[in-house]
Amino acid sequence: MATFTADQAQSTIQPKTNRVGLTAVTSFWSVVGSLSATSTVLMVNVPKGATPVLIQVANTNNGDSAVLVGDGNSTGRYRAVGTLSAGQGWVVCNLPAPLYTYSVDDTIDILVSTASATTLGGALYMTVIFSMDVKVPNSF
Repeated sequence: MATFTADQAQSTIQPKTNRVGLTAVTSFWSVVGSLSATSTVLMVNVPKGATPVLIQVANTNNGDSAVLVGDGNSTGRYRAVGTLSAGQGWVVCNLPAPLYTYSVDDTIDILVSTASATTLGGALYMTVIFSMDVKVPNSF
């Protein structure tokens, strides 16, 4: 079991938006060597107050991988075990009803539950679009 951190989940990276509305973050993690079962890839930092409204994932690795998409509290919050293969394209994840709003900073992750015939090369991709709570200062 290994844990890897993608480009947009590094501790120094925080998604930002310049105005009220939606924020989109696309992240990738290059597969180095074989992708093994029970590997977790931290893909996107999600700040406190964020509500994901779209999550999609893709795989360009040569083999098929059964994955879950979730976060630190629920590994399958957005996608229960499903297969990702190189020719499949983007897979849209399910969002819980009602939508989940983060009460603390977290990451959205890909957990590889099984991997077959994986070889060198390829990458895992994730795009997350989320809205942010707006903090309005008190005015008297």
